[in-house]
Amino acid sequence: MLSEVHLETSHDGDGVHQQEEQQHLLQSSSYSAMPRGPNKTRAATMKRPRRHVVKRAIDSLPLTEGEAGDDTELLLGFSMKKRSGHDPYRAPKVALAIFLLVCSIGGYQGFNEYRAVLSSSLSSSGANSDTSAEEIEHRETLLNVQTDLSGQHQNIEDMPVVLFNEHIEVPWQLSGLANVFEEPYDPEKNKLYLWTIPRCGSTSIRRIASHCLGLTMASEAGKGDAIGDSLQVVEGNGMKYVNVDMSNPAGIERAKELGVGGWSEVDMVSSSYLYDGAGIFDPDHKGYMIAMFRHPIERAVSLFYNLKSNKAYAEQMVSLSTVEQYSRSSLVENNWMTRFLSNSLSGELTPEHEAIAKEVLRTKCIIGLLQEKAESMRRLEMLFDVKAEKSQRRYDCQEKLWYWDWPGKNRHEPVLEGSEAWNRLYEQNSFDIRLYEYARELFKAQGKLFQTSVTEE
Repeated sequence: MLSEVHLETSHDGDGVHQQEEQQHLLQSSSYSAMPRGPNKTRAATMKRPRRHVVKRAIDSLPLTEGEAGDDTELLLGFSMKKRSGHDPYRAPKVALAIFLLVCSIGGYQGFNEYRAVLSSSLSSSGANSDTSAEEIEHRETLLNVQTDLSGQHQNIEDMPVVLFNEHIEVPWQLSGLANVFEEPYDPEKNKLYLWTIPRCGSTSIRRIASHCLGLTMASEAGKGDAIGDSLQVVEGNGMKYVNVDMSNPAGIERAKELGVGGWSEVDMVSSSYLYDGAGIFDPDHKGYMIAMFRHPIERAVSLFYNLKSNKAYAEQMVSLSTVEQYSRSSLVENNWMTRFLSNSLSGELTPEHEAIAKEVLRTKCIIGLLQEKAESMRRLEMLFDVKAEKSQRRYDCQEKLWYWDWPGKNRHEPVLEGSEAWNRLYEQNSFDIRLYEYARELFKAQGKLFQTSVTEE
């Protein structure tokens, strides 16, 4: 070890502490003498972190303002001694400045984001909107609900279906169908197009139209007569129908080639294949789509009992004695309405398919509800009456088929909500259930299309 170390002591009290620290470091194993040639030694210059610096600095501070002399000033409640050539406040000042800068930048950015949202939400209300209207518009924008300037919700028929901030367009294959809110029904240009949903009352509508009202149908009724290269009206079984088969895509293609959509003898077209059926119409002879809807789980249960009584399905249904067993089988339907409305009969469904299905209903379909039989029939009568005969026989026939002797009627116990069968059918029809609720809202909105005029005295 070195025998002598020169220490320079300052005029203030720090020299004593420095001397003690140097002596401590010399005694440490971190410092050793190493040869630097013959008869020469030199202390290693490796530095060791200084100890107790913060403690000594704090101990040297006056505790109160009274203890501080004329050469002291207060900073954040502490009095610190001034030293010539050194600013003791530099470090805390820099820290405080950085802290305030960060806070101000964050606050400024947050304010700008809020101002941008507020500006965009208020832009549609105009410069002259009052304070309450602005508040309503801003709140509804944040909730993603469209409103008018008065804060009232827009009608559902005026609200296009939106997915990922983009309006959903109706597929071009349905351009042959009229927009029900923009194009009033004209029997000279339009033909009623009944989109047939199984177990929803569609068969009753066809029977009423043909047997009771005397309308000529293009449906599956002409399956046995779908021959020849020309269209003909066939009379039989108390009805009039055209010699085409609308129950499958091949039959629909034949009907299209023969020009069923523009033939004046046809009053109503009926098919489950929405997109294929819509193809028989053209811009000059558009189809006017109508459909009856039923809660999807109720429809599924009714379909089960119908299949049980159908001899064509006897072999497949022999092992399925309960609705729960049916709900687990491969025969159970999966979101039938959403698939046919979006033209996706197989594969996995996505939110886009649901959005397309809703937009088709909103723009192209007159809604009827089996749950609202009386009101649904009243609306359909206003469309049928244009060409239908008016007689007591007609009304008796119509009431019989619609209210108490409808075709395909079967009586069965309902499936209770929350049961195993109900839950499984819900899983298979979750898209259709949401679509049905949307159809119910459309049914309410379409009431204005069928308002009867009242003459005031």
